Amino acid sequence: VHRYDIAHGRYDCLGLSGDAALPSPVGLALTPSGRLYVADSLLGGIYRIDPDERFLQPFVSGAGLERPTGIAWHEAAGLLLVSDTGSQSVKAYRPDGSFAFQFASRGVGPGEFNFPTYLWADNHELLVTDSLNFRVQRFDAQGVFRASFGKNGDRAGDFARPKGVAVDSEGHVYVVDALFNGVQVFDREGRLLLLFGERGQEPGQFWLPNGLFITADDLIFVADSYNRRIQVFRYLGSAS
Repeated sequence: VHRYDIAHGRYDCLGLSGDAALPSPVGLALTPSGRLYVADSLLGGIYRIDPDERFLQPFVSGAGLERPTGIAWHEAAGLLLVSDTGSQSVKAYRPDGSFAFQFASRGVGPGEFNFPTYLWADNHELLVTDSLNFRVQRFDAQGVFRASFGKNGDRAGDFARPKGVAVDSEGHVYVVDALFNGVQVFDREGRLLLLFGERGQEPGQFWLPNGLFITADDLIFVADSYNRRIQVFRYLGSAS
């Protein structure tokens, strides 16, 4: 895990004690206090690090996780939510690492998953990218199903390989699609508002993009995986 302090021009690489590297870190979640959680799909564990620490420490390991991918910190509920792709469920953990609950199983019905991947949690709800059902599902913090949107297809507003999901300050839902090499923007009801990106290596172009994060001031970070870079965009607001 690479940590950049842009304001002070500092960089360090985060690993386990003894400088051991994580074999497959795939998900990150940050709390308001600055604690970072990292999901490693190959180790089947979650690791944490505080701002003043040098090494990642085990948070959840050997506690029933099969293949954790996306993770999200739900501040209002005080829970770390984990998309466990291997068990086709979302699992919740308390700040001390103890298991709280899980929800969902494999299927195509409302509230069921077919390879869930990435998560986004805010004060309104939890969004889960249900990748091979080609949709985004919406839940409350306790896992109660609310709604979903999306379907398999090749038109604008459809999904082919939905991955990262995030929400900006005005409630717009951004979804990365790796095969479309772009980002689609919806309202919370699933109506398409905007899309940007195409395949390429120039600024604003993507090659198999994956992860997505939006800051409180609407900076949009997209993991442009095969271009080996992070691209940063800004939402200027509807008034602009």
